[in-house]
Amino acid sequence: MVNFLLLIEEIIQYNKENIDKGLTPQKIYELCSCIRETFCLSYSIRKDNNLFLYFQKEYIFVSFIGEELRYLGPDERSQALLLEKALKKSKGIDPNLEEGRKLSTPGIYISRFFDHISFLGYFKSIVRGTFYLITDKDEYFRKERVINTFNLTFEPFLDDIAFILPAYENSNNDSKILNLFQEMKNIKFFSLSKIKQIENKILYLNYLKDLQK
Repeated sequence: MVNFLLLIEEIIQYNKENIDKGLTPQKIYELCSCIRETFCLSYSIRKDNNLFLYFQKEYIFVSFIGEELRYLGPDERSQALLLEKALKKSKGIDPNLEEGRKLSTPGIYISRFFDHISFLGYFKSIVRGTFYLITDKDEYFRKERVINTFNLTFEPFLDDIAFILPAYENSNNDSKILNLFQEMKNIKFFSLSKIKQIENKILYLNYLKDLQK
């Protein structure tokens, strides 16, 4: 099982009317590209992939569970509508009252947390295996950390695995959740700095996965 976690600074506001008028925000199109590259094959869905979106400012967590997904089409409109429906449901979640995940549509769940620490504890409880933080700005990370580069001989897909991909430059020192991931004892760091677009990083990681089948 391969898990992709995107760290996003804040929720981008939009609605179905924006989508129908062709006014979907550019950042939503980028998230839709990430959804597509995570799951969509020519005629099927990757059931052994999961995608998680964590909106840091609001402590909102959206889960796309591959083996449960329904209604996910390869087009951006379909993906944007499913995401918009999930984000609308987040407004009705009170972390003081709700526990666990709230279903949006089949395979898509929404959660809200008190803070980054409670989110991280939950994420580590649902994702097993090795964590890899994908870096762009290698100099941002501690010098004692070993920064590796993915290549075709690297074999990370033997067990459950989680790739953490910041949807902003790693050099953002104000990212508290990114700093918390850095502090994890067993996290590994890999550089994909030559691949600029986050959806292309996901595409490349899926490519490596497919080579090992």
